[in-house]
Amino acid sequence: MLFTAYLAVCLSDVAFKDCTRDTALNWMVAPGNSQTLAFCMSHGEKYAATSGVVHEGEYVKVYCKAPDQFTRPGVQRG
Repeated sequence: MLFTAYLAVCLSDVAFKDCTRDTALNWMVAPGNSQTLAFCMSHGEKYAATSGVVHEGEYVKVYCKAPDQFTRPGVQRG
């Protein structure tokens, strides 16, 4: 199974357990797929660190899921 790293960028005052797609300032998908969860998490963290999307007072939470496990708003699966 392949995994995709999804990144939620949340404000520091949002509890880690509450940092979700709905509470994030920014939700993004790291390019590429990984064959293991461990590599996916590492890839997501590395991408967040080098992408410039996390600023002072924010943090990133990485979710690793199968591609298309998160659907975009307004898009229905066929």
